[in-house]
Formats: sequence, C-alpha cells, structure tokens
Amino acid sequence: MTFQELVTLARQGGIEELHVEKLEGDLFLYRAVTSAGSEVIQNESGGVLRPASLQDARKRLRHAGGFDGVPLYLVQQSPYDEMIGLEGEQEAHKAPMSLHTGT
Repeated sequence: MTFQELVTLARQGGIEELHVEKLEGDLFLYRAVTSAGSEVIQNESGGVLRPASLQDARKRLRHAGGFDGVPLYLVQQSPYDEMIGLEGEQEAHKAPMSLHTGT
C-alpha cells in the first residue's frame, strides 16, 4: 500500500490502527492495520516509506489529513531483544501517540 492509498483508506474509515515503528538506528516506517491484516507503507517506487524522524512522520500525516480519528501508536522492539538476537515472536513496546508533538 502506498502512502496515498493509506490516506484514501484513512479518509474512508478503513484503517483500524496506524503504527509508526521505530527500528534500530533511528529508522522509522509506517504500518497500517486494517480488517485484512497489517501492511508496511511503501513509497511510490515500491520501497519502504521511511520518515526521517518521529516528527517527520507526524508532519506527513498532519499534512495529508484524514488521520484525526485513526488510533496512532509508536511501536518499537526492545533493544535488549535485538542485542541478544531473540528469534520468533518478540513483544514490541506499543504506546499511544498523537499527531501533535509531545504525546
């Protein structure tokens, strides 16, 4: 799903949750949760859309519009789990966030 498709689906009420996932090395990505499952958001070239920062992720969503009613979460894996190389299903830290700075 591209970012534009995400925006369209959000405006139609088709997004159950939107995750901004923080990966190792301050890399970020978007993951949309719908009734069909979850999907990483892609750029127009088919690669993973990577906001430059958490602030950039919020700014893109605010600028696009249509996300005010979508539950938004910051999701990150435990650095300890990454360091020891745990395989399989890892418990992620998931915290509610807003489109605005500070929460």
